[in-house]
Amino acid sequence: MGSVVVIGSSNTDLVSSAQRLPRAGETVRGESFAIYAGGKGANQAVAARRAGADVRLVSAAGDDDYGKARRRELRDEGIDVEFMAEHKGTTSGVAQICVDAQGENQIVVVPGANDLVDADLVHAALATDCSVISMLLETSMEAIVAALRADSSATKVVNAAPYDDRIMEHLKLVDVLICNEFEAGDVLGRQVDVTDADATKRAAQDLLRHGPKAAVITIGAGGAAAADESGVRLIAAPKVKVVDTTGAGDCFCGVFAAWLADGASLHEATAAGVIAGSLAVTVAGAQPSMPHRSAIESALADQAPT
Repeated sequence: MGSVVVIGSSNTDLVSSAQRLPRAGETVRGESFAIYAGGKGANQAVAARRAGADVRLVSAAGDDDYGKARRRELRDEGIDVEFMAEHKGTTSGVAQICVDAQGENQIVVVPGANDLVDADLVHAALATDCSVISMLLETSMEAIVAALRADSSATKVVNAAPYDDRIMEHLKLVDVLICNEFEAGDVLGRQVDVTDADATKRAAQDLLRHGPKAAVITIGAGGAAAADESGVRLIAAPKVKVVDTTGAGDCFCGVFAAWLADGASLHEATAAGVIAGSLAVTVAGAQPSMPHRSAIESALADQAPT
């Protein structure tokens, strides 16, 4: 199997469920509460590991109980946490999440120690070869730029979430840019109409003009559009019963990276990510919902060609 270095956040998710999401200034009655391991970087690391990759996570946590628990759980998953720095006197990242009866969510993230991931930590983690470097924008831009400029033959994948306009000047260093419809709109400076297949494919191709060698737009239940110099393809997602969409995008990215690290093409990796994301939304919680490789391969085999 290939090796993946994930550069990103580790959080603790405090998840409340309610019939509907509150409006501004409104209090609604919740139905349940749970605490899950989360953070976009840690989520993607777990997804990549369960998809079969050897995974190293570059991240940070405080010396509080949340941070200690997250590090222990990631280690138990088989993820290398040598480069998950511990910062004394700093809180670990926390996400407050509300999920409604349809599985949609609202999220407030307090990054805490995640903001302290720096270039030195990245350089140390990349001293050992890897196949794919997968990063997102929930840590410092310093860390992301250090990874993009690193002297490495690894494929460099950037998930532009949450969007930060400082990434724009570095897109020429990116091998694969992954966006959802809103992040793609931020990069392109226009709204992306994901209800129209041709418009979605055009948007994926237009992302290439900003520098990346390849681009993927994830569109939830609609699947994903993937574009590179050879063309563009829209890959449909199977219909499933949605329980919780939290972490579905992270699942896509982690599995995508694992498939790339194993030698898959852009479109093969995208198809695996789409299937994995569809499996993830059928289970509550972010990391608990990440499927194992056997489940992904079985679902891929069942999926009719598009």
